[in-house]
Parts: sequence; C-alpha cells; structure tokens
Amino acid sequence: MAAGQERGPTLAWLFFGWSGRLSRAPFALGWAFWLMLLSAALTRIVVVPKEDPAFLFWAFAFFVVAIVSTVSSIMLTIKRLHDMNLPLPLIVCLFIPAISFFALFVFLVWPGTPGPNDYGRLPDRPKA
Repeated sequence: MAAGQERGPTLAWLFFGWSGRLSRAPFALGWAFWLMLLSAALTRIVVVPKEDPAFLFWAFAFFVVAIVSTVSSIMLTIKRLHDMNLPLPLIVCLFIPAISFFALFVFLVWPGTPGPNDYGRLPDRPKA
C-alpha cells in the first residue's frame, strides 16, 4: 500500500476489527448475520433427535458460533460506539438483561457523528 493511502474495509475488519467507525446499516447487517447462523444451528439441534450422532455436531457448531458471534458482536458495537462518538464503557449495556434490548435498539437507530470524530474521518472503515 502506498504512503498516504487509506485502507478500505474488509470482512475481517467488519466482524473482528475494533478501530474505526461503523454506521447503522452495516451494524444491523452484522448482527443479523450472527443471529441467522445461531438460529440455523439451533434449529438443527431441535430437529435432530438426541440419539443421532449429528446432534453432537450441531450442538458443538452452535457453541462455536455462539462464542465467535459474541466476540464479533462486541467488536461491531465498539465500532458503532466510535461512530456515535460515545465512550466504550457503554458496551456494558449489552450485558445487563434489563436494558440490553433497549441499548441494542438505540445503537441501531441513533445516528453517527457527522463528519470526522475522534475515531476516524469516515464511517464504515478502519481508522487511518
């Protein structure tokens, strides 16, 4: 990469990067992606009989997807908080059952900071 060029976003950055800003649409799509994978694995667990060897595979798959999606969701939320120019300790709101749904709703609808902020010049890309 040439000097002075800004790196573009990648899927690895989107799901597992913590620097930069993330606007509402990619944040919502990232959460929807993980919910879809978790739902698919959970559906297979419910459908497959417990005696079937495939049950253990789907249970393990659900466990792995749950761990990876939790880490990724935290990273997505960090970038979303960056876009809103809010402090990172607010991420704790996602882990308090009484307010987690409300916090996720706010993160989905609250607009980001217009123009540059402390975390980058543009949303939806890593901080240069």
